[in-house]
Amino acid sequence: MPKEDVYPDGVKVRSLYKAVNLLDYFSSAHPERGISELAELSGMLKSSVYNIMSTFESCGVVEKNPKTSQYRLGLKILEWSNALSQEDIFGRVIRPYMEELTDQTGETVFLATPYGTNIIYLGAAFPKGAMSVRTIKGVVAPMYCTSLGKALLSCMEPFVTEQVIAAGLQEFTPYTITDPQRFREEINQIRTVGYSVDNMEHEYGIKCVGVPICNERNQVIAAISLTGPSLRFNEQQIVEYAKLLQEYALQIRHRL
Repeated sequence: MPKEDVYPDGVKVRSLYKAVNLLDYFSSAHPERGISELAELSGMLKSSVYNIMSTFESCGVVEKNPKTSQYRLGLKILEWSNALSQEDIFGRVIRPYMEELTDQTGETVFLATPYGTNIIYLGAAFPKGAMSVRTIKGVVAPMYCTSLGKALLSCMEPFVTEQVIAAGLQEFTPYTITDPQRFREEINQIRTVGYSVDNMEHEYGIKCVGVPICNERNQVIAAISLTGPSLRFNEQQIVEYAKLLQEYALQIRHRL
């Protein structure tokens, strides 16, 4: 526990400096920290740490693990990183597979990870000569009406599905699943077959096939999808794409 506070030159708001420094105690070795632990490490009062972490949580900078009640870094940081050009592990490890997939299929490949009751895109690979190419990294989309989101939900605890339902199932197209029970059945079906389909549920005329990506501990960390015009995604093509995605997801898992 530090005996005295020492601040670098240029620090004008000491309370803000101390608050931001709390984030330095999170690392790959210590992805989660409790209030008491953070107070001991920083030398701050528990009440002060609690107030700071609660504020950070409201901003999405940290999130609380509902099972352990400990805090971990939130995906708001990833959203901010959209402004940075430095490659992350997803770019280094998964990007080559995404490019292979789009070259092989001629369809767009998307990658996303959970973001509360939504998803946040980590990147995309577009086929050569694509007419429409957009920056997707950091974009937030609904979890319940995207193949990526539904693939992620199929590997997450059932209470997350209930949180998504409680947040509201807004209709984007006539194909959007807005009935809670039907949505639960949809997620259960995805768990059985191992892949999800966005049947023009988020955007009319667009279909997507998605599968989850898990790490070596069988924890879901992301989802990957193939997306294209609905006319090209008939039932047979969807099954073939799902099998291809599952093969690539397994390769990615081995690399991770």
